[in-house]
Amino acid sequence: MNADYNSLIKRIADLEEELAKARASNTTSFGELREAEGEGWNEAEARIRESEERFRVIADTAPVLIWLSGIDKSCYFFNKGWLDFTGKTIEQEFENGWVAGVHPDDLERCLHIYTSSFDARQDFNMEYRLRRFDGTYRWIADRGVPRYTSDGVFIGYVGGCMDVHEQKNFAEELERKVEQRTEQLKRSEEFLQSILNTTSNSISSYEAVRNEQQRIVDFRIVYTNSEAFFRKAEGQLGVIGARCSEVYPDIFENGVFEKLTKCLESGMSDNFQVSHVRGGDVTWYDASIEKLGDGVTVTERNITEQLRSDMELLDLNRKLKIQNSIFKHSEENANVGSYAWNLTTSELECSDNLYRLIGYEPQEFAPSFEQFISFLHPNDRSKAIRDGIRAFETKVLIQSTYRVVTRTGDIKHLRLSGNFILEAGNQLMIGALQDVSKDIKLNEALRIKNIELRRNNEELASFSYVASHDLQEPLRKIRAFSGRILEREKHLSENSTDYFNRIMLAAARMQKLIEALLSYSGTNSNNIQFVDTDINGIVQEVITDLEGIIDEKKVVFELGKLPVIPVIPVQFYQLMQNLVSNGIKYSRQGEVPVIRINCEIITKEGDESEFYKISVEDNGIGFDQQYESRIFDLFQRLHGKNEYEGTGIGLAICKKIVQNHDGYITAEGRPGQGATFNVYLPVSRD
Repeated sequence: MNADYNSLIKRIADLEEELAKARASNTTSFGELREAEGEGWNEAEARIRESEERFRVIADTAPVLIWLSGIDKSCYFFNKGWLDFTGKTIEQEFENGWVAGVHPDDLERCLHIYTSSFDARQDFNMEYRLRRFDGTYRWIADRGVPRYTSDGVFIGYVGGCMDVHEQKNFAEELERKVEQRTEQLKRSEEFLQSILNTTSNSISSYEAVRNEQQRIVDFRIVYTNSEAFFRKAEGQLGVIGARCSEVYPDIFENGVFEKLTKCLESGMSDNFQVSHVRGGDVTWYDASIEKLGDGVTVTERNITEQLRSDMELLDLNRKLKIQNSIFKHSEENANVGSYAWNLTTSELECSDNLYRLIGYEPQEFAPSFEQFISFLHPNDRSKAIRDGIRAFETKVLIQSTYRVVTRTGDIKHLRLSGNFILEAGNQLMIGALQDVSKDIKLNEALRIKNIELRRNNEELASFSYVASHDLQEPLRKIRAFSGRILEREKHLSENSTDYFNRIMLAAARMQKLIEALLSYSGTNSNNIQFVDTDINGIVQEVITDLEGIIDEKKVVFELGKLPVIPVIPVQFYQLMQNLVSNGIKYSRQGEVPVIRINCEIITKEGDESEFYKISVEDNGIGFDQQYESRIFDLFQRLHGKNEYEGTGIGLAICKKIVQNHDGYITAEGRPGQGATFNVYLPVSRD
């Protein structure tokens, strides 16, 4: 094929040279032929056309892709085979347009070969991928030949290309198979060599035992170099001639029988691993089966120790990988970077995360004491140098926090800690730098909050004083003077009397509101102590103090057994009094009020925490459940002030008291049927 291909390229080059000569000859005699205007002119023109036509026919019918280039390296002709292959027009491929079809990975190499050969006027052969009309790239072999006139003048190149895609793929596949076979032979050679060099190998030959239907039902041992491998019967001298079912019954359980049968019937060798159990000990072998006549030969190599070592190594690698991962990620998760500074050699080693803490990639620069000093905030550098000198002299490193300016300009607070050790005669300082910026910010925020809290407490104390003295004094005078006017001025009109009564009622409500606010603010006091208290006693004390209204309304109490728990006695009394008073106040007209108080221990879903659930239930007017979240807010009332007395602070005080006991309170309302308030207090307090 190569000879035909080269011959075709030479033939095309000769035709193109002949055509060039004809054109040159025609140009030379152009003037004379024009003057003659006769048969000479027509004959010359006919010769040129004939040469061009012969060249084009041969080029277009050639089974290769043909191109021509001039002395400027630009291509000016592509045959039909080329244009059909690329699906382009000659105008698109003209000059250097053909370059667009070359695969990008091959283009630089292709152009280098073309230009260097062109400059040297040498033949060239190269392979590259060219895009076909369907968009796929195909490997082609391109050969270029320089063209000369009969006078030795260089006039360009002629080239021919062949599609060698299938041949190249076949060659690559053949090479891959050769490599695979070579690797197989290498492994076989290594395996055979290991057999020859290992005394622990077992080699045995078996012949098939067939039934009447010529099916293999067993194997007979014809040779073995290790009779201890088999289970000899008591008094049995040898195993040669014995069946495997007698001395090697495991063959039918571990899959070896099927492998022996398959090898014998197909003639194909096999490699596998198999285990043998003797006296409770498991021994692993690497086995190879080969067909030999009407029998098979099995070679087994003991790999038990190797497997055990491999497993130990794998386990060790696994543990090491886990430890490395833990150490690596623990530094990142804890925002810590570690270091080791050799004071003898001044060498400094830093962990990857230490670089990240200051905004650099791991190992981006060579670490040094001077380098890290340059990262410190200017106001902290002198302190760090003094601390470093003191630590160097005393061999004691005091934990300190320094500000560091990161690569991006951010300021971080890093806490330095470490210790001095002696290793191989060298004094080392090892330790860590931890990013405590968040802690610094939180501490600063906490300090500001404490200042605000102290200011608020002072303002609250001032408010309490004003509320208990300055605000109540005018109200007392308003009530007193209004009462005197009503007592002494008998000539007041009915409207004036009503107005003064309203003034006194408004002043009384204002006083109650101030007292309620003082009571609410009192629940915020920090001077509180928890005391183990019998809640039964507190409830009885509340009932005694409310005896007047209880007798008036004929209230019925149903009391369960209540626990002894640590509470703030004064606040818990106020809590129970508010809840009981609430049940009495919102009783139904014409209905005997019934108040039930019980306690049980429940387990909270989610965290399995135990709580005391103290329930105060009444049969009063109740409320719509949609208002549950509102009734515990300050000044929230579900009824008008003329319907029921109250300030709207009582339940808010209850909520605050329960929160002081690390608990929470809920309410369940049933309009026209009553309400239940549930107080949840933790069984165990931290």
